[in-house]
Amino acid sequence: MAAPIEVHSVAVWNTLRRSATENNIPIVVDFHAEWCEPCKAIAPIYHQLANQHHRALFLRVDVDRNQPIATKYNITAMPTFLVIRNGAVADTLRGADARGLAAMVARHAAVPPLPPAADEARAAGNAAFAAGDLAAAAAHYTRGLEVAPDSAVLHANRALMYIRQVRGAPSRDTRMELRRQAMRDADAATDLEPRWGKGWVRSAEAVLLSGDDEVLEGMSTSAEGRREDKRRMLAAVLETLFNAANLSDGKLRADALAMRDDVRARLEALSES
Repeated sequence: MAAPIEVHSVAVWNTLRRSATENNIPIVVDFHAEWCEPCKAIAPIYHQLANQHHRALFLRVDVDRNQPIATKYNITAMPTFLVIRNGAVADTLRGADARGLAAMVARHAAVPPLPPAADEARAAGNAAFAAGDLAAAAAHYTRGLEVAPDSAVLHANRALMYIRQVRGAPSRDTRMELRRQAMRDADAATDLEPRWGKGWVRSAEAVLLSGDDEVLEGMSTSAEGRREDKRRMLAAVLETLFNAANLSDGKLRADALAMRDDVRARLEALSES
């Protein structure tokens, strides 16, 4: 679950602020206090918004424990919510106004809708996927990406189509190309939306495919070399699934945790053998 991060020091604040600025990610901040009843009342809504909007970094700052931060931003009432972009305050909301908070977050962190042609292609791809026609679904998503190349959703959807086609592909060359295509799309999805859990799940699935036995046999001439390659691959997937689980909720989080447990078990078995 992508819960807001509680800031405990100026050093942590500065690190998070710099990282967000470097990656062009807006920061949403809840300035609150333990004794503030309106702060407690709106906190669950703030958590829910953090789960729904993966295009922003959500932080919470206790004003009594972080006076220098509160002073810097002239916080005089709690709760106060700020949106910070590129180091500057872009929006402010004072008070436990749930509707106003949701509107402010949407202005700065909502995923823009797909252009109509791209959304039409996405819907056609989803229908083809539901009908079991993976190649047609991939073609529809490709058509959508021609219109909206920066859509993480379309990249992730197409990655899944490539992943699902690998096992049934007729030749090793075709399977290898599908793996490469899946990895490129999964990487694009996580690059475009680094706080989107589903993109990280697709990345984990693609890495697992790129490190299966068929691929590893061509990378090392020794059994020990292949074992070490597989160990490194599983360790990388495990880290990716931690990202996926931490940035997800509901069924997606449950799926990421189940995958993580399976990969951890495979890694432990490999280490013991």
